[in-house]
Amino acid sequence: MTTFIIYFVSIVAFVFTIIQFFTGIPICLQIYRQGHVGDISGFPFLMGTLVLPFWLRYGFLRNDVMLISINCAGIPIAVFNAMFFLYFSKPKKYYMTQLSIVTIIILTMLMLIHFNPNVQFLGFVCIVLNLITFGSPLAGLRVVLRDREVITLPFVLCLVQLIVQCLWNLYGILIQDFFLVIPTAVGIMISLVQLSLFLIFPRKRDGYSPMAKVARCVFGSSNNRKEVPDEPQKIVVESNTVY
Repeated sequence: MTTFIIYFVSIVAFVFTIIQFFTGIPICLQIYRQGHVGDISGFPFLMGTLVLPFWLRYGFLRNDVMLISINCAGIPIAVFNAMFFLYFSKPKKYYMTQLSIVTIIILTMLMLIHFNPNVQFLGFVCIVLNLITFGSPLAGLRVVLRDREVITLPFVLCLVQLIVQCLWNLYGILIQDFFLVIPTAVGIMISLVQLSLFLIFPRKRDGYSPMAKVARCVFGSSNNRKEVPDEPQKIVVESNTVY
């Protein structure tokens, strides 16, 4: 029975992670339409290219078929996104330098693990890298708290990210792999904070948040809100944390 539950959870996690991989497509389409990257950050694409090979090598050390499969599927997508971003970057030198550093780090990791296959050390490094990738969602939270509106946060992406983190957390618990449990637990907390913002803040400043609407229905309100002129929409790129 336990084996069946592990298999079922791993398959569902695989499907939702694949969906999460393709959440970068709208960003790439936006870059293509405007002809340049503009203010869009390439950090998530860069970290995806870096993190996935580490988790793939970790999966081989653990002989975990699911980790191997999902990261083999994700690496080509991450590399494509990074190359796409590089193509539309102006100037390209800065992002090319970052990609070169990422490549050197990956090759160094492969060499070190080849001569010293320490699964605990690699698992710890994977945790650190995943925690670094949470920098992008935290930047998104800062923008929302500053502007007091959630228009810069994609609700569907936040929801999918929460589901993916929960599934991989459960999978890590079932197979007793705490190198999976720790980063996904942090990811769950960040995703919950992100989703809670949709209750607290309105989509736009001249609107009402769901909590404000409930309060108005329950207690009523005689205060008229002042109209706030619209400001140019800011773009926040979410980080795709992958395992």
